[in-house]
Amino acid sequence: MSSRKFNWKSWFNKKKCENSFNFFLKKGEIKKEGERLYLSKSHMKKVDYNLGFINSLFKQKKFYDWIIVGSYYAIYHASLALLTSQGYSSKNHSATLCALIYLFHDKLEKEDIELVSLSSLEKEEITYFVEAKEKRELVSYGIKGELNRNDAFELRLKAIEFVNRVREILI
Repeated sequence: MSSRKFNWKSWFNKKKCENSFNFFLKKGEIKKEGERLYLSKSHMKKVDYNLGFINSLFKQKKFYDWIIVGSYYAIYHASLALLTSQGYSSKNHSATLCALIYLFHDKLEKEDIELVSLSSLEKEEITYFVEAKEKRELVSYGIKGELNRNDAFELRLKAIEFVNRVREILI
């Protein structure tokens, strides 16, 4: 069920999402987690580290490919913070995305997808998560293509917006 072969948007179907969540749970890609607060705070510390890193590079006006990578990891660790706040951990990116959608599935049917009762994440922000993963793979694994300053700038802003939403949720 890698994100390359599987259309993650099908997880907006409640039954498909539940089946995938249970698959990841059975496979050990998603696990029940007893420690919520400490792990969630630890992930948010990693988010702050990554945001500091990408902001520093951006001010230097160089290493835009690493801004993409750092932005992705800020988004990913913020997502993991959400999962651990609900008592779960994840072993891979697809499982993380599935768990985010599954844990708040009742609210994902709205155009503005709500992940938690205190705040919401829009569909576009879930899409940013996936787009950021694709861009991270592009720069990390040397696949063809050159990322420029505008890509880095745009993804950095999206990462900051996503993280700010997660902070609101975790309050």
